[in-house]
Amino acid sequence: MGRHSIPDPDESAGDEQHEDPETTRFGQADEPESDYGTEEFDEPGYRTSDHESRDFAGFDLQRVGSSSTPPPPSRPRSGPQHGGDWDGGEWTGSHRAVTPGRRGVSIGVIAALVTVIIVVGAVIVWRFFGDALSTRSDAAAARCVNGELAVPVVADPSIAEQLKPLAERYNQEADPVGDRCVKVGVTPADSDQVVNGFIGKWPAELGERPALWIPASSVSAARLEASAGEKTISDSRSLVTSPVLLAIRPQLKPALAQQNWAALPSLQTNPTALDGLGLQGWGSLRLALPMSGDSDASYLAAEAVAAESAPAGEPPSAGIGAVNSLVSGQPKLADKKASTAMDALLNADDPADAPVHAVVITEQQLFQRGTTLPDAKDVVTSWLPPGPAAVADYPTALLAGDWLSQEQVAAASEFARFMRKPEQLAELTKAGFRTQGGTPPQSDVTDFAPLAAPLSIGDNGVRVSLADSLTAPAESPAVTIMLDQSMPAVEGGKSRLANVAAALDARLQALPPNSAVGLWTFDGVQGRSEVPMGPLSDQLNGTPRSATLTSELSGQTASSGGAVSFTTLRLVYEQAKASYRQGQNNSILLITTGPHTDQSLNGPGLEDYIRGAFDPARPVAVNVIDFGQDADRPTWEAVTAASRGKYQNVASSEGPELTSAIAGFLG
Repeated sequence: MGRHSIPDPDESAGDEQHEDPETTRFGQADEPESDYGTEEFDEPGYRTSDHESRDFAGFDLQRVGSSSTPPPPSRPRSGPQHGGDWDGGEWTGSHRAVTPGRRGVSIGVIAALVTVIIVVGAVIVWRFFGDALSTRSDAAAARCVNGELAVPVVADPSIAEQLKPLAERYNQEADPVGDRCVKVGVTPADSDQVVNGFIGKWPAELGERPALWIPASSVSAARLEASAGEKTISDSRSLVTSPVLLAIRPQLKPALAQQNWAALPSLQTNPTALDGLGLQGWGSLRLALPMSGDSDASYLAAEAVAAESAPAGEPPSAGIGAVNSLVSGQPKLADKKASTAMDALLNADDPADAPVHAVVITEQQLFQRGTTLPDAKDVVTSWLPPGPAAVADYPTALLAGDWLSQEQVAAASEFARFMRKPEQLAELTKAGFRTQGGTPPQSDVTDFAPLAAPLSIGDNGVRVSLADSLTAPAESPAVTIMLDQSMPAVEGGKSRLANVAAALDARLQALPPNSAVGLWTFDGVQGRSEVPMGPLSDQLNGTPRSATLTSELSGQTASSGGAVSFTTLRLVYEQAKASYRQGQNNSILLITTGPHTDQSLNGPGLEDYIRGAFDPARPVAVNVIDFGQDADRPTWEAVTAASRGKYQNVASSEGPELTSAIAGFLG
């Protein structure tokens, strides 16, 4: 039968037949029209169906024909109506009989409510765990999702231990860089280790090359730039300071009350200097200048001595001879460590007989040493020479190079700024460093006295030259300088020739008195001997050879008429062979810009001459400092190789590169 048909008499109530698909057997808002059209029915025996206006709640669905209580009276309603004389049944509009029963909460409603609760609960749980997972994801991103960003830092041993806890604090507070947590690691290293590592092979014990270097002073930064190039350091600023002073026995302090930096060389070299100051039996000053673990104190003391010893109106380089005297007269110890020198000062039973009477040291290092001594004030004190203060300024030198990533450079810069915050500076003040606005700690060995204005050397080339006088003490060479006068180019406000002459003079001041030196010059016309070779201490017309050399160098005037360098070198080489000095390194130092203008001797001819003239038993090396793009470079390289010398090309006479080259070639 059709969907809305009355059952035929021969159809049993239990054998319903559904032609419609199952999904259309429930009341739908868009049901298709029935077989009866739109006509309304109100025939007896039919009860109106209320499935379109009521829910099924409160009714039990039973099969037609099942026993039940009599249905309640029908209620009138509008719309198509169907009825039937079903015993105990009621049409529902879907071929089901509904038998009213006891009203209660429908299982469907309960199931719906439970479903709603489950869904809502699931949403809440999902959002809770979603937020938790999101939070954990954010936290994970902040805790090294992509690992750690190592930022190597190398620092002077005197400050490295104080920086390590600051680095740990920074690592905990620093924001991640590219989902990588910053990990600053601090390694202690003397300045010589770092400078030599950049020149040659980096020491494995120092780890990776650093992104940040904190040497004890800017002298070391200048040395690194002179060796590895000025672009090696991108930024350098002082973090903390500590003045250089002398650690001495208390008995010596009154005797030094009227002395200064300039007096130290004579106190060092005079065997009865302290006797003359009221300390009978003490002898000379016996001042040690350590080169390891000294926080650059010896470099800075050398600068102070040179500046105070230079004649009035002269640059500090004019006082390098005094530095050489101070270094040559220092006590002979087992090594050059600061700790060894301090032990020699403190451990002697009789201060007068001690191998060391004084040690160049920073205030901070002396403060730290004093904290380890039970009777510190009775065995050691400090003396701060008057005048401009030699100060270790502990710069934060940010390095630049292809071994660093941009993230490492940025993190190193942030760490440098972090260390300058008041909280971190307060920790460094406690360790004995001077900081802006910081209150020094109490000490029995130093009083943290107010300082005069810091000593200013100015030129990095001079600083490097003064430092070289300590790191590479001058030997006693036998050298003839051959100087090209055709160098009129202006560099740094002076002619190239003037810059070269000044650098030569500064180095000559550091040479021992028994060094043999001569001077030749050449231009486009001829070569000439200005000062014959001989010991610096010898007299020439009543004047020491050293003073004559200084006068000749300062009086040089640049020309632009060419350079007869090839023929002049042949003359000089013959003379050097004739005046060969046994027991000394014999050499010629040729400084030129080129190109040569010789007419009688070309490059191959000069090379052949040197090969034939060189005597392995009495070697005279030819060393060449050559400026710029010299067309004669191949010839000079061949000549130096044939004579066991060295060739070095220099871009400019203004920077420290020239100073280092001259220091290397002049012993």
